[in-house]
Amino acid sequence: MPIEGFDYKEFAKSLSEQVGPALPPDIPDADKQYIINIVFNFCYMAGEAIANDTSLNFNAQQASIVSQFIGEWAFHKSIDIIRSGIDPQFRDAILQKIAFTIFEIAKTAIIKNLPQADMIAVVEHHVKKAYAEALDELKKRGALNEEQVKEALSHSNIDEMAKAQAQQQIEEQQTAQSQPVQEQSQSSAYIQQTNDTKILKLATFAIVLRQLPPEKRQGVLSRFSPEDAAILSDYASMDDLESKLDKGLVVKCLKEIKKTLPPPRKLSTSKMYDRLYKIVKNSDISKISNMIMKERQVVKSFVSSAAGQGKAVEIPARVADIICTHIEDKLAK
Repeated sequence: MPIEGFDYKEFAKSLSEQVGPALPPDIPDADKQYIINIVFNFCYMAGEAIANDTSLNFNAQQASIVSQFIGEWAFHKSIDIIRSGIDPQFRDAILQKIAFTIFEIAKTAIIKNLPQADMIAVVEHHVKKAYAEALDELKKRGALNEEQVKEALSHSNIDEMAKAQAQQQIEEQQTAQSQPVQEQSQSSAYIQQTNDTKILKLATFAIVLRQLPPEKRQGVLSRFSPEDAAILSDYASMDDLESKLDKGLVVKCLKEIKKTLPPPRKLSTSKMYDRLYKIVKNSDISKISNMIMKERQVVKSFVSSAAGQGKAVEIPARVADIICTHIEDKLAK
């Protein structure tokens, strides 16, 4: 059954059309077309799979998030692969592994209802892990040597873009600061007197602020100075705020902001093992086995070890929490 408001073909087409102008000039024309095609094909297949999976019950926004994650990372990692000089015959396999990983992790993160910042962070973590694993598999097959793997891992187009955007923001701030003070509003003048890091943190916190109900939002604003509260309100009211901020910088700012907040509920891998053990103990093991049959090996190993089959698997507690919740939700249906 189609998802209302989500046309996966048009969405994939729209994302692929944005790729061309954003491609770095050092990428050969033939490779540019390859990247455009990859983004379209991966987004199309992901969107189609979500639309046809009635068990997910995703809305248009949730379906778009998964497809966009895949499109953005296909864009960045294909550039990294091309710049690394990896033989074209190995490109598709690497990118397919990354796309499948994102597809599964993003779906689970949405089902878990993770905050946007945590979702971005967990997807990025698993993209890097899948990329490294794909390169290691090629090395074991003799397709790549150690130096080629190191070269491939040294490239990160997403980080390069983040640095370029940060530099652009600084230059724009410097240009604005050179304007006569009388031509600026009181709010603009205050922003220019505030360092770039604080402004970025305020803009980042505004992303969190806009998720709160109006009454709670006002309560939070009252804890800030009138000047900072005015900036937060302005940013929070921007419809396209997320698109104007670099995701990498936002994640870093959120991590710094979290340090000033009370400690959250602590997750530990041992607690997740105990939780999963109880799930397995009180459920039909064959049903769980069928459920994880198509999952990645690390998920299978984690579930098997918690069930007393095999050695313990090292896995981040947050990811283990997502897996447990995913299994609980599937069993409840």
